[in-house]
Amino acid sequence: MRKARSLLILAALASGSALAQEKVTLRFTTWAGGDALKLLQSLAADYGKRNRNVTVEVESIPFGSYDQKITVQIAGGTPPDVGWVAERSVPGYIASRSLVNLRPTVASDASLVLNDYSPASLALWTRGDALYGLPFSFSPMLVYYNRDLFEKAGIPTPATLLRQNKWNYAAFEASASAIKKASPGAYGASLFRLDPQNWAGGILAAVYSNGGDVFGQDAASCALDSAGSVRAFELAQRMMRDGTAPRLGEQVTFASGRLGMYADQVSYSAQLKDVDFKWDVAPMPSGPSGRKTLLGQAGYAVFSASKHPREAQDFIKYLSSRAVMQRTAQFFPPPRRSLLNSSTFLKNPLISEASLRDAVLKQVGSARTLIVPTNWTQVNDVVVRNLERTLRPSANVGQELGRVCNEVDAVLKK
Repeated sequence: MRKARSLLILAALASGSALAQEKVTLRFTTWAGGDALKLLQSLAADYGKRNRNVTVEVESIPFGSYDQKITVQIAGGTPPDVGWVAERSVPGYIASRSLVNLRPTVASDASLVLNDYSPASLALWTRGDALYGLPFSFSPMLVYYNRDLFEKAGIPTPATLLRQNKWNYAAFEASASAIKKASPGAYGASLFRLDPQNWAGGILAAVYSNGGDVFGQDAASCALDSAGSVRAFELAQRMMRDGTAPRLGEQVTFASGRLGMYADQVSYSAQLKDVDFKWDVAPMPSGPSGRKTLLGQAGYAVFSASKHPREAQDFIKYLSSRAVMQRTAQFFPPPRRSLLNSSTFLKNPLISEASLRDAVLKQVGSARTLIVPTNWTQVNDVVVRNLERTLRPSANVGQELGRVCNEVDAVLKK
């Protein structure tokens, strides 16, 4: 009996050794750019040195077309092995059974310590006992502001207004107007990213703080025509009409130095390391319903059609290790609580510890994740198609958002 068991163990070891020696190339997709992409490429190379039989190819796809390309690749039988997945894409991928359940892998590795993750960061990825991804970023939307433009306008910065308990959307709008007046070649602020496809960013912080929402309960109905949502979009319309904010799709970046305030996440700071003006970050303004910003999440996932699921899951274990998350924390606020509240995250080369505490740590508790239906892509298409019409200077925003909701509700019923 003992001899037979030994033979079985030797056979298992031999099998494992054979798999370990097989040459494997993993495709790892991301939408990272700049220094964040360089870091991921460096991590992939480091992993290859530790696992000589595995090569990881990092492929960056623009965020606006990311899910569309991944979906096409899945349909064509050429999916990536490992990839970033944004929070609003998670329900669709899980519903279509495109992601591997990582629970057995996580359970077998004590170093991953799920108890260290914020429960809110795991809820999005969990269905029953299954876990379809491991988050690496847990980032609230915050305000980047150009200190030079504020100084030229002679007005207090968002940080100063925050200390005076005056940092609200009325102050945001007034500051933007003052910047535009002092610097006619610049804009005061923008609540939208350059690509209208990604409209669900800074404007959602304004929606939430005004008591509005995108969806009703369980994402079963549209709430963009609620009073709070209308107030937020009217703010954006008013600022575009007054010329204090760039029009939708106008290619004016914060990094150009021509934008006084811009809403994005910590990872955007990587694009600002070489700019020739002074800048800082602050929490989003407060509104009638308090300070409720958007919480962005993204995680690592293994695609079900991967030809190398074992190696892909091992690569995710490496990326989610404490040591690696310490390295990525400079761009992505870590979901591991022991790191988020440590000097690992707060010693950022571009943002002061005080600003990170105000803009990230103090906002996380009240920040909200946008929970979307499985057919979010179709819903998003409806909103994007109607955005310009809704925000045109003469538009009745409430009526326009009512039309949007009629279309969205029809999509949700399909």
